[in-house]
Amino acid sequence: MQTDGTQGPALPSPPSAAASAQEVELKLAASPEDAAKFGRLPLVKSATTGRAVTRHMHSVYYDTPDLALKAQGMALRLRREGTRWVQTLKGAGRVEGGLHQREEREVQVPAPLLDHGALAAWGVNGVLADPEQRMRLQPVFTCDFKRTVRHLALSDGTRFEVCTDRGAIAAGEGIDRISEIELELKAGSADRLIDFGLVLLEEVPLRLEPRSKAERGYALAEKRAEAPTKASAPALRPEMSVTDAFRTVVFACVGHLQANQGGAIAGADIEYLHQARVALRRLRSAFSVFNRAFPRAAVEDLLGELRWLGAQLGPARDWDVFTCTTLPQLAGAFRDDAAMHALSERAEALRANTRREVAEALAAKRYTALLLRLNGTFYRAPWTAVDDQAAAALRAAPLGQFAAEVLTRRHHKTVKRGRKHAELDASGLHRLRIEVKKLRYAAEFFSALYERKTVRAYTGVLAALQELLGTLNDAATVERLCQVLREGRDEAAFREALGAVRGWAAATAHDQLQQLPQVWKRFRAAEPFW
Repeated sequence: MQTDGTQGPALPSPPSAAASAQEVELKLAASPEDAAKFGRLPLVKSATTGRAVTRHMHSVYYDTPDLALKAQGMALRLRREGTRWVQTLKGAGRVEGGLHQREEREVQVPAPLLDHGALAAWGVNGVLADPEQRMRLQPVFTCDFKRTVRHLALSDGTRFEVCTDRGAIAAGEGIDRISEIELELKAGSADRLIDFGLVLLEEVPLRLEPRSKAERGYALAEKRAEAPTKASAPALRPEMSVTDAFRTVVFACVGHLQANQGGAIAGADIEYLHQARVALRRLRSAFSVFNRAFPRAAVEDLLGELRWLGAQLGPARDWDVFTCTTLPQLAGAFRDDAAMHALSERAEALRANTRREVAEALAAKRYTALLLRLNGTFYRAPWTAVDDQAAAALRAAPLGQFAAEVLTRRHHKTVKRGRKHAELDASGLHRLRIEVKKLRYAAEFFSALYERKTVRAYTGVLAALQELLGTLNDAATVERLCQVLREGRDEAAFREALGAVRGWAAATAHDQLQQLPQVWKRFRAAEPFW
């Protein structure tokens, strides 16, 4: 199931007996206690029409042994709703920060058996159209939960169906608990769904849930161990508008962030936080990449919130590197040094404090509101209200032309910044690193528009240059963190341990600095791919 904000394969035309719909829903995770009291919220009670109905839902998801439907972004289920059975096929659609949009086909069936006639009419790339493939369909996992359904109507005519689900997904011996609230748009615009979600957020703690029940079920069935997720190239296409490309890039970054937020909160593996921070940096860079076409004034409030989140993640990442990478490299040389052990313990305590701050930030209403507002921005398109003809002209340009102009401008800025790299001090090298990073992110954002081999050759040397400059920056970070560690500790042995750390960092930086001319030369020799 796709979660990167891209459009999945469209579902085929349905048979006349089946219902067809385009779902637009907001999926929100809540604690069981908060989910239970949802219907008592004044906001919900005042908008509810009719009576709430609670049913026991039991779904069985089917696929071939090699999971051919999953590979195509499809989910096929039989669901018992009260006394009736419904067969549903869902397309991948797209997920943007928690707002799910996808096509679905469904038909009522008389018994808990797949309707092969409907499946044949729904045939997708031969999987369901092929009788032999259909005979291979088998249960993969189940969802069993109680669903309370309410219908909400707002004064402006917007209508939602709100489902509160509590239960579990099961595959073999694996169990994944369900406690979520789904708001499905029935009438009105999607931005009103987002507005309602923001108001709900003021009443009860909620988190955006980017994964469908099907995605969670497949993860259980495949016994996939959770692992940090790296960024992938946004699925841009040459025929896209600049606005659609911006939207796709932003929500690819959001998907990357959301994929790592749970691990960053748990703190079990420092790579989750690293990837979450990379995702945030890429997201902020996306606004910079497209800034000439989308006036800053239209998104200034969002940029402020992204800076806030960056300020929460940055210190924790610095202490992660210092405590889990820098100090262990010195441990062998100071194995029995009491002061070095004391230094490590103090660093770990400071790291733990920043880790708690990260967990609090990612679990906060402010973070969820930020993601919702990102969605709302692309529905309302506030930049169209800004009288900027130059920006409007850039949005109207072909995407390939826009990409080439952005990449050329960033390449030239990087070359200019590093032309006298041998004379740069620490702050100058830091600014060069920022330019290299911006260029690399822009190249990766637009990479799907170009031939992969040439893109990889260029971004490969960029990555090497960024890594080297990053190591130099790490040395400057060590110096800053040592200043923090020194506060309140005047013992000679402790100061000596700090001196050893600072000396090691300075020596490492000096070694890296000697390699800079050669790495820079390889970058200058790299052929731009656009």
